[in-house]
Amino acid sequence: MIWWTHAPPRYDLVERYRDTYVMGGIGKAGFVVTAFGCVHACSFCAIPAITGGRYLTHSIESSIDNMKRLDSTPLIRFVDANTFGKIPLAKQFARAIIESGVKKKIVADVRADTVVNHPEVIELWQKAGLEAVVVGFEEIDDQRLRLFNKQSSVQTNIKALNLLKETGLKVIGDFIISPDYERQDFKALETFINTHDIGLPVPSILTPIPGTPLHQVMKDKIEISDLSYYTFSNAVTETRLEKEEFYSLYADLFKKFHKHLTHNRSPQGDSQ
Repeated sequence: MIWWTHAPPRYDLVERYRDTYVMGGIGKAGFVVTAFGCVHACSFCAIPAITGGRYLTHSIESSIDNMKRLDSTPLIRFVDANTFGKIPLAKQFARAIIESGVKKKIVADVRADTVVNHPEVIELWQKAGLEAVVVGFEEIDDQRLRLFNKQSSVQTNIKALNLLKETGLKVIGDFIISPDYERQDFKALETFINTHDIGLPVPSILTPIPGTPLHQVMKDKIEISDLSYYTFSNAVTETRLEKEEFYSLYADLFKKFHKHLTHNRSPQGDSQ
C-alpha cells in the first residue's frame, strides 16, 4: 500500500459548472479521487500497467477533507478504478467517514467478488453513505470472462447482484460488447440485465487500448488506429456481424436501457 498527498483540488475553478456534473439516474455529483491503480490485471485495462501493478491511495484524512470541500454537492462520486482495493483500508476509510460526521451520498466502484466475499464491507459503507455501486460485470459468459482475465465468474456476478438487491443499493453495471457478438448475444445480454433488474446498465464496445494485453491479442484485427475513436462506443476492430447491423443492435440496447432508466427515475429532479 502506498499513500500520497498533494495540494487539494481547485474545486472553485469549476464551481460554475457544478450543476452540469450529473450521473444519469443518480443526480448532481462532485468527484473525489481516493485511490489509483488496481491489484487485478484484467486484459482490457491500462491502469495496472500505468501504476506498475501498485495500488496507490490518498490518505484517508485528505480524501475526507476533499469531500468536505464539496459542501454544495450532496453526492460524491469516487472516481477510482476500485475504491475497495484493499479491504482493511476500505473498512478504516468507512469508519473514518462515519466518525467525521460527513453526510454525503456516495457512489463507488466495487468488484463483484468483493461484494460476495466481503459483504460486511458493503454494509459498513452503507452506514458511511454508500448510495450506489459501479460494478464491472463485463460479460455473461465465463469463457469471455477468462479471456479478459477477470478472475471472476458469471455465478459470482449473479450472487453479487442478489446480495446488492437485498441491500437496496442502486447498481450501475458495466458490460462489454465483444466484436464477435452475434444477434443472439445482444439478446442474451438484454435478457440478463432485465432478469436481474440492474438499475443502470452501461454497455461499451470492447476496445484494445495500446499497452494492454488485449491489444497484443487483437492487434491483427484492428481496423482503426486513430485513438480519437477509442471512446468505447466505436468498433475499432473487425466485427463478426456487418458493421451496420452491429451498431444497430448496439444502439437498440441503449434505447431500451434509456427507456428503462427514464421509467425508473426518481422524482427528485435527476433528469438534468
